[in-house]
Amino acid sequence: MKNKLLLLIICQYLSFYNPLLAIENQAIKDRTLIPVPDPIESFNNNTSLNKLLSSQFNNDFFQLINFYQPQINPIYCAIASSVMVINALNYGEINNQESNQTLNPINNEIIEYKILLQQNFLNEQTDKIKDRDIINFIKPAYRQKISKSWQNFYDPGLNLEDLSKILIESYQLAVEKIEYKKLDQIDKFRKDLKKILKEPKAFIIANFDGKLINKATNGHVAPIVAYDQISDEILILDPALHKNKWFWISLENFAKAMNTKDGENFRGYLIISKKNNK
Repeated sequence: MKNKLLLLIICQYLSFYNPLLAIENQAIKDRTLIPVPDPIESFNNNTSLNKLLSSQFNNDFFQLINFYQPQINPIYCAIASSVMVINALNYGEINNQESNQTLNPINNEIIEYKILLQQNFLNEQTDKIKDRDIINFIKPAYRQKISKSWQNFYDPGLNLEDLSKILIESYQLAVEKIEYKKLDQIDKFRKDLKKILKEPKAFIIANFDGKLINKATNGHVAPIVAYDQISDEILILDPALHKNKWFWISLENFAKAMNTKDGENFRGYLIISKKNNK
């Protein structure tokens, strides 16, 4: 019965959304793809569902499935992932989003909308960390004179450093940022997963190079929501439904995808919770 109910929920989520076609933040060159089996790795099969239900470390899936949102444009993977987590942590405490409220014409009463959407994530506070026009690919991050002519250099989206600052300073969350600088960090990564994926008030979102695991995305951000100890695989609640379904991936291969650079810094993951874990 539980399996049938879960299948119904997933089918509903996957059928409701039709996000836009994507562009990515950067191109990946001269890297060998890590073979990933298909369709076993896809979430939409009985093997995957049984793996999820038998896992001891699946709490975050059942927490975040209530708040899942596919990214609303090709740039918003980090924002979509963050909105899922913020809504899960603060549900019932989120202020009315005025841009989404509705006026009842019969009695002129306002129908409030107390949940965060991706459209509401960027604001004047987040602009202090990274200008939303730069994030949204509207204006360049900087201009530089090369061979007597000025060229624009763009930096759309959010890297792990900027995202962690926004979550801490603009959303008053507790964030631990772990850069995946060395492949031998895998034991700590596995330990963190086992701890956080059983904790109802903390979540993990990761920044990884999707091309290295045969995904359609390049630099990408997504929540990790389950860990299967038997297969040593993790479940990625991918917000990029315009390119990828949710998927399982081996911890070793995913670690290699995090052990890459996004600009000057290594990718990695964020552990996010409310301050004082309340």
